[in-house]
Amino acid sequence: MDSNLIINKEKDFIDRISDKYNYDSNIRHLLYLIIPAFIIKYGIKREKLILNTFENIRIITSNETDSRMKAYYSSSPIYMDGKYETKKNMVIINYDNISLIDLLDNLVHEFNHAVNSYLNEIKVTKNYLYIRTGLTNRIYKKEDLSFIKKENSYMLEEIINTKQTSDIINIIKGFDNNNDTIYAINNETNSSYNSNSYYLQSYICKEIINNKTFISTLENLRITGEVDIKEWFDNIIGEEGSYKMFTDSLIEVYNLEIEYSKKKFFKGRVLNQIKDTTKNIMRMIEKFNDSVNFK
Repeated sequence: MDSNLIINKEKDFIDRISDKYNYDSNIRHLLYLIIPAFIIKYGIKREKLILNTFENIRIITSNETDSRMKAYYSSSPIYMDGKYETKKNMVIINYDNISLIDLLDNLVHEFNHAVNSYLNEIKVTKNYLYIRTGLTNRIYKKEDLSFIKKENSYMLEEIINTKQTSDIINIIKGFDNNNDTIYAINNETNSSYNSNSYYLQSYICKEIINNKTFISTLENLRITGEVDIKEWFDNIIGEEGSYKMFTDSLIEVYNLEIEYSKKKFFKGRVLNQIKDTTKNIMRMIEKFNDSVNFK
């Protein structure tokens, strides 16, 4: 797929949405690269899905600061004209002080959540409303749309999304260098880019993320919205409840990591808990990898 042809083809669309939302030149020039890279990543057959996502989600910039969050994508339920819909936004935090690479990573990361949530986003049951973000759901009460909880699979969603963020940025890095923005990106990054979002969890899961059966299956399920993978995962492991244990353990490591960063004393106990939980996760990953042929 010729990147220059795609870049030229999508320029008018990007100018239109940039004018519509009054994006500044930094965001506009990154979108010139990001949207073509998404199309290359997911294929021309997904072009309409990708363009619809970028057209329907506004990038909001904020100068608020947050010690743990640089950006976020939100999709909140609303009830209009007799049906359930969602209101979507993408917010960049501390915008005036953000670096080029962080801005690029945040835009790709959050829009990748959105692209992989576009199809089959809403599921309605008798009492509950499920709003899908990739592999996971946020659950609301149907009667008043009050938030209940998000599923523990959200950490696996973040790990997959981080891996795909790196894939998309590496596509951008491979574009023709006769472009000031690409030159700056390549000048500020290594030859191969690795996103550092959810670093510890991504590191723990690196062996399963490199498993072709695992990653190709989950990537396909995410973009189509057919994300009921519990039975598939449990069958490969050969033990019911394995998927729940796997996703719960990833959350546990994340929560322990936060606890460790806040503690001033007795940090060793928390560190040992992180190590023990990590060993349990790696045992499941090893069992999964030993049970599939296509690695």
